[in-house]
Amino acid sequence: PKTKIRTARARIRWRILVAFLPAIAASSAHAQRGSAEVIRFRSVPEAEKALPLISTARSRPPAPPAIPLRARPRVMLTGYWPPTNEMIRRFSPDPDLNPQGWIGGNWEGRGFDVFAYFPEFDPPDCQSCGKGEGDLEVDYQDTSRDGRAISDTLRPIAVITFSRGFDDLSWEVELNQFNRTTWIGDYEDPREPTPSPPDPTVPADALRLSALPVQGIVDAVEAADLGLDPFVAWTGDGGGFLSEFAAYHGVWYQAYHASPQDPDICVAGGHVHVGGQIDWETATLAAAVTLRTVIDYVDGLIRVETCQDDVGYKGPGTATLTLCGDALSSGGRAELILRNAPAGSVAWLVLGSRLAPKPYMGGRLAPDPPNVVATFETDALGQIHFGPIPGGRGPALRYLQMVYEDYDYAQGRGFSNTLRVELLP
Repeated sequence: PKTKIRTARARIRWRILVAFLPAIAASSAHAQRGSAEVIRFRSVPEAEKALPLISTARSRPPAPPAIPLRARPRVMLTGYWPPTNEMIRRFSPDPDLNPQGWIGGNWEGRGFDVFAYFPEFDPPDCQSCGKGEGDLEVDYQDTSRDGRAISDTLRPIAVITFSRGFDDLSWEVELNQFNRTTWIGDYEDPREPTPSPPDPTVPADALRLSALPVQGIVDAVEAADLGLDPFVAWTGDGGGFLSEFAAYHGVWYQAYHASPQDPDICVAGGHVHVGGQIDWETATLAAAVTLRTVIDYVDGLIRVETCQDDVGYKGPGTATLTLCGDALSSGGRAELILRNAPAGSVAWLVLGSRLAPKPYMGGRLAPDPPNVVATFETDALGQIHFGPIPGGRGPALRYLQMVYEDYDYAQGRGFSNTLRVELLP
């Protein structure tokens, strides 16, 4: 829920904005957003004009350098009270929750896998919904436990958390999440987070800002003409109940994995409150608009590195062959690398249009017919770097393998693994 608790600590942390904030009254945790007020703006210039002291730079996070990834990146969605659980149901990989089947694999051909997790409620269209059952129940301990387990397994490139907000048609993109020391009690003991504040890496009541393209989401939902009221909640907080708690965990995970050197890098994370009057079909459409916007944003921050498939047939010898970079379509480029061969040894690159391994000098030569297309010498590290190799000229399949001098073996030859190379138009 999105109640407003205006404590002394909250007044202190917002002291630079005190001239601009309205008085905010507390309301029941069961009343969603209740009578709480937020300052709504449709654009960054409007917010900066009305709130000249607020920093909006983090609402448009700086782009990190391009990140090479070795697998299709994943987006994690979480839901809460309806309509938020229902609107992302088709992204659930659980056949019991999603009997129609998971649609998140390479969703819309965008190069991202999308997974959703949420609790269930009885009745499904509940108003006073309570804790629910399943993943990410409306309970502090369950949210922490499930959220960490899911994110650590999924290792998402982006996290979008959703929950029910005002009893209206709003699509409220939250800017602010706090590491609170005081939370509204949930439904079972212990009724507050353990520990509280939940995040030991920053001070109590520290602010974590959204790392979603907040303005882009508002603009896209507005342009979709779904009859909704999209806006960025520039001021205030997420309400102090499970909504803000789940939201905080999303931005906390993103910040923890924000480094370009992190193999589990996460470049986007944040929260959207969804109006309780939005019907499930419209909410589903708006969620898809939001997801497209976030994927487009993430796509501009990362470079997905495609590695051609290893089909085996390595040995004798320790050398490994890789061909990684862009997908090999027109304009794409990739680099061929041999590693862990003897230093200063001659190596032959063998290419064939089919895979038909045959015995040869103590190993198996897999490409067929085996054409030697290049000869190299390994460097002092036992490596060969060749490329960039241009893409295009497809569709076609080719098979590559390297044979190299290695006199540790009886016939003086080592054999790398074989690559299945897909050339695209």
